[in-house]
Amino acid sequence: MRKVYALVLALAASWQLAGVAWAKDYKLLDGSTIHGEVSGFDDYGVTFRLQTGGFSEKFAWMKFTQESLKDMADDPRVKPMVEPFIELPPKPKPKPKPIVLTEPPRADRPVGRFTILSSMTTPIGLTALALLFAANLLTGYEIALYRNRPVPLVCGLSAVLPLLGPLIFLVSPTVVEHGEEGPVGEEELVPEVVGPAVAVAGSPGRATSRRVGVPVPAPGGGLRVAAQEKAAPVSIGHRKVFNRADYTFNRRFIETQFSGFFRIVPLEAEKDLVLDVKTAKKQYTAKRISRISANEMFLQLVEGGSTTEVNVQFVEIAQMIVRHKGDVDKD
Repeated sequence: MRKVYALVLALAASWQLAGVAWAKDYKLLDGSTIHGEVSGFDDYGVTFRLQTGGFSEKFAWMKFTQESLKDMADDPRVKPMVEPFIELPPKPKPKPKPIVLTEPPRADRPVGRFTILSSMTTPIGLTALALLFAANLLTGYEIALYRNRPVPLVCGLSAVLPLLGPLIFLVSPTVVEHGEEGPVGEEELVPEVVGPAVAVAGSPGRATSRRVGVPVPAPGGGLRVAAQEKAAPVSIGHRKVFNRADYTFNRRFIETQFSGFFRIVPLEAEKDLVLDVKTAKKQYTAKRISRISANEMFLQLVEGGSTTEVNVQFVEIAQMIVRHKGDVDKD
């Protein structure tokens, strides 16, 4: 009988020791520890049979540390439930390939001593020198024409003294030929005169325009510059007619040919003159041009003792006539 009691006690002790051997410590993320054996588990968590007796509440898988999850994964039954919550170790980065520096191919430098003068003997240097020499001669030629100098002299000196030769003639004064009174001035147009002859020296009787300042033959030989004569007073029966077919009506032309009409107080010779401006639609008789711009002018008209102002576009003007106020318009 004593042997039976001893066997029962041995079995109980061995069972108790087996339970202690299977029990493990499982740590939670909050710092607490559970000492026991996995009893039940599902997709939501796990319960433990505690060493002190009884069973624990269900703990979610995400509350355990990675070490505890790996310990529970050792059990084949629990492993499928635990694996989704176990973090995989990062893959090792491949080692970068070592950088191998290679020396680029280099051209062999020419042997010998080289200077700027020696570089001019190369094909590229000779081409550059030829272009500079041609440009130097062309510059001398243009300066010779500009300064009225002999072309062979200027070009020859430019060839002997590059850059310096053209510069000498450029800063020198212009040579005036014998018989010329001075440099040609700005071109101006002399209007056509209709009626009894108001002669202009050197102009044909029916010429529509004439350039003042162009050299004309002088009686004693040589050349002279035609000087603009002072306009004589226009009397009754004498007119100055300007047609669009013969002249370009713009601001410069009007300021040049009708300068007397811009004065507030006209001169004695111009006080009886009026200006007829004909357009495709209407004709204006003005006593004065009050204002002018790039595209139009403003005329002061005298009608019935009152003064009015109208503007006329240059492109609309067909004819302009300077006449005496007592001369009746026959057109």
